[in-house]
Amino acid sequence: MADASKGPANRIAVVAMDGSEASEAALDFFVKNVYHEGLDVVLMHCVHHRAQNTYGSVWMPVEPHLVVHAYHEERKKGEEVCKKLKAKLDTYKIGGQVIQLDGGDPGHTIVQKCEELGASVIVVGSRGLGAIRRTLIGSVSEYILHHSNIPVFICKH
Repeated sequence: MADASKGPANRIAVVAMDGSEASEAALDFFVKNVYHEGLDVVLMHCVHHRAQNTYGSVWMPVEPHLVVHAYHEERKKGEEVCKKLKAKLDTYKIGGQVIQLDGGDPGHTIVQKCEELGASVIVVGSRGLGAIRRTLIGSVSEYILHHSNIPVFICKH
């Protein structure tokens, strides 16, 4: 009979990471309070291009190659974040994988990928935005909480 303290095999825990201190705190919380042997760990980073491709304007720049350049730069930054995340997994001495999601609204993209993976739990950090700022720009952690069909831990930094 399997050891009940380890939980069912092939359970997947996703930690959504954006490179902020809040997401680092969420990873620390996860490792100290949620992680156990046999849990498949996925660190997920979503590169969000929409904010970058308008250069602060609702109109597209006159030169479309600037948009392409900005897209590639953001993707490169995302790859650097993912390398650091893989190193973090090694530091904590836990196996797992790092997935870079490219484009789309981060909250929606993360929830959708978690459903595809069959994740059992999502851990995400909260930057602690005020109510007005959260209303204007949205909150990825709130979106995940309200749209996910699986348990969500929100770690307030």
